[in-house]
Amino acid sequence: MNEETKIKLEAFAHLNNWSLPHPLDMERFWEFVIEAHNNDDVINREIFCSTIRRFYQLSEQEADKWFFRYEDGIELLHVYTKS
Repeated sequence: MNEETKIKLEAFAHLNNWSLPHPLDMERFWEFVIEAHNNDDVINREIFCSTIRRFYQLSEQEADKWFFRYEDGIELLHVYTKS
């Protein structure tokens, strides 16, 4: 993972209000997704979760939810930038 992408993911994980996400939390998440896309990062679930778990202990269900959201965002950006 590119260093800038890692910084964005860590900022999201560290500052996120995990019990009730705030619009700024989602903004930080989407900034991470955009950075990952721009850097052509390939981030698997293990790397994604281990980075977040340094700041918050995600359940498996939460991890899946956030990782699928990341994958969907990357896919959307790939489709959008091809047109």
